[in-house]
Amino acid sequence: RVVVTNLHNFAMPLIRYQLGDYAELGEPCPCGRGLPVLRRIMGRVRNLLILPDGRRHWPSFPSKEWSVIGTIRQMQMVQHDLESIEARIVADQPLLPAEEDRLRQILVERFGHPFRIDITYHVEIPRSGSLKYEDFISEVPAA
Repeated sequence: RVVVTNLHNFAMPLIRYQLGDYAELGEPCPCGRGLPVLRRIMGRVRNLLILPDGRRHWPSFPSKEWSVIGTIRQMQMVQHDLESIEARIVADQPLLPAEEDRLRQILVERFGHPFRIDITYHVEIPRSGSLKYEDFISEVPAA
């Protein structure tokens, strides 16, 4: 969890401000400064997959695995509840039934749980308010 303190803003300093991001710590900076270094930003709480038993993890489904199926150009997963995930797809043409089944199989393997995968087709996948593309969104309330 990324928490920052900014004492340089004299009008309104940020003290232990939670950004809502999760990040992975990196190796110490070779300059010797001693402050934490971020290796990579993992995402936000709403980007965590929530399993029915309450465990959470960062979903991973590299495009190299699904881009070979049909004519998928873009994909976004939306977890609506603890048992189902919507796969929003932008494709040149709808997938064949066998391709949809293969995509479901890949996603269930990557998620580590037999979620019901509902495939929907879209002309485009909108970006968030900050113009970021989110490949996974969980609408399951955080416990």
